[in-house]
Amino acid sequence: MREKKPTFCVSTIIPEIELDPLQGYWYSIGVLGNEEKTVKEGVQVTAYFQDRQTALCASEDLKSRNPLTDITISEVENQDWNKKWRESMQPALLAPGVWVSPLWLPPATAENDIWIKIEPKMAFGTGHHETTRLAARALLSSKELLKDKMVLDIGTGSGILCFVADLCGSSVGLGVEIDKDCLENLSENRSLNPPRRKIDFLIGTLDSLNSKTLFDVVIMNMLITESKPLLPRVAQLLKSGGVMIWSGILKEEKIEAIESASAIGCRLSSDETENEWWSGIFRRG
Repeated sequence: MREKKPTFCVSTIIPEIELDPLQGYWYSIGVLGNEEKTVKEGVQVTAYFQDRQTALCASEDLKSRNPLTDITISEVENQDWNKKWRESMQPALLAPGVWVSPLWLPPATAENDIWIKIEPKMAFGTGHHETTRLAARALLSSKELLKDKMVLDIGTGSGILCFVADLCGSSVGLGVEIDKDCLENLSENRSLNPPRRKIDFLIGTLDSLNSKTLFDVVIMNMLITESKPLLPRVAQLLKSGGVMIWSGILKEEKIEAIESASAIGCRLSSDETENEWWSGIFRRG
């Protein structure tokens, strides 16, 4: 009988703000699955890798992010960690009446509720994070402004916000993502949610876009360290009078975000918070 190879487990506690970029890195080095648990100090994360060397790479990356954190590496019995992660999923209530979940995990919807179906991938977004909910609610609150408008979603991940914009009546939704591994997942999700109008996805940077194409609405659901440097390019792509929805911002970063948006001519018109996260709707000009 063939002996089962062990799996190597890396465990530590991190600030919640680091969870998304950390999962993206894990996915890039071949994580088999991961688990999360909210604790007083932040988020306790456990990631599983097929060999010790990859687990050591994950550990070194964690040390570079938080030099003082305690990290453990241990051997555990091999399992289908991705299956275990999928089994732990629950439908996500993105906004009142709008659900996100896999086709095989239908939510308990009420009449007239909307169900966005996605094929979940650990690194691409499943609709469970506060920042995604804040951005989705901002879109839904701006529904009249989105009708027949062109929408750009920067850092689209699994494409959820493009699907919400389509539900709000946008004429064109373009999701831009630098992670080429997202492309297959984006195609799957678009086939599960046939657009009412038009949704396209582009793998690349904002420099890949034609500067002559201007958008009525730009969405950024990204950490401020990733999104703030993009503002000058956003200014080139956003129409005068257009709307910028900026999520992924911590409450203590609110003033920095407002001042940075003001520098490109965008003024805050409304905002919302959930737990430690903040999101703003800005109008240009």
